[in-house]
Amino acid sequence: MNPSTSHDPKHDPLQPFAEALRERVPSKEALLAEAKALSKKRRNKQKASCAGLLTLALAGGLWHLDPAWRSEDIQVAIGQRQEVRLQDGSRVALNSGSHLRIEWRLRSRQLELLDGEALFTVVHADKPFIVRSQGVRVRDIGTVFNLRSDARGVDVGVIEGSVEVSNKHTAPRLLQAGKQLRATAERVGSVEATNAAALTAWQHGKLRFDGRPLSEVVRDLQHYRRASIQVADGRTGELRLSGEFDSEGVEALIDMLPRILPVSLLRASDGSVVLSRTR
Repeated sequence: MNPSTSHDPKHDPLQPFAEALRERVPSKEALLAEAKALSKKRRNKQKASCAGLLTLALAGGLWHLDPAWRSEDIQVAIGQRQEVRLQDGSRVALNSGSHLRIEWRLRSRQLELLDGEALFTVVHADKPFIVRSQGVRVRDIGTVFNLRSDARGVDVGVIEGSVEVSNKHTAPRLLQAGKQLRATAERVGSVEATNAAALTAWQHGKLRFDGRPLSEVVRDLQHYRRASIQVADGRTGELRLSGEFDSEGVEALIDMLPRILPVSLLRASDGSVVLSRTR
């Protein structure tokens, strides 16, 4: 054997075996490339898994929080009434000057009466039916109920079935048919007797007062006119009014008050009215 060619790879008898081995065993570079690809694949898979878990967590959180994903405002003009039918078949009758917000939520049917008066006829469903107003929460238990919301607070009266009335400071109070109460964000008042005729008189264009203090009467009349009506002082507000009147004739009723009660009437150029006791 020629010494000069003893280490020549071309004449190495093991060369074919080395080349076959290299074909079967990946090179260092190939192993590194494969390891990087595998790591990237695992990272992508972990990211996808984390993203899926995050999506599920967010969905679960949204379901628990019950956010409103859509809302619609309905405002009724002074002197008008309007009836709204909800998607579940429930109905809301709105009185003059009322402002209602309808909310679409995941877990509940919720509305907010921002101002005015509304009669709710609720269809039973799996999702609870809740009406909010001025920090007061009214939860329906398959019923027909009336809400009036103004500066005095929220008056809740039940015609059929029952509701639960609550705020942040009090536990839910059960209110059954033929009963009413007044609530605010701070307190829930005592339960009093009422009847369907009194609660629904406004739907028939009537105003019914049974010995109602003039301060309360004025608040009711305010729903039917833009310009303000005021009583001059507490003594004037203590006067009481009884009778049934046409809600479309509020101006005529105001002009009639000095003939019914010991009050004087002062009208300003902007339409506002001030009532003062005369004796």
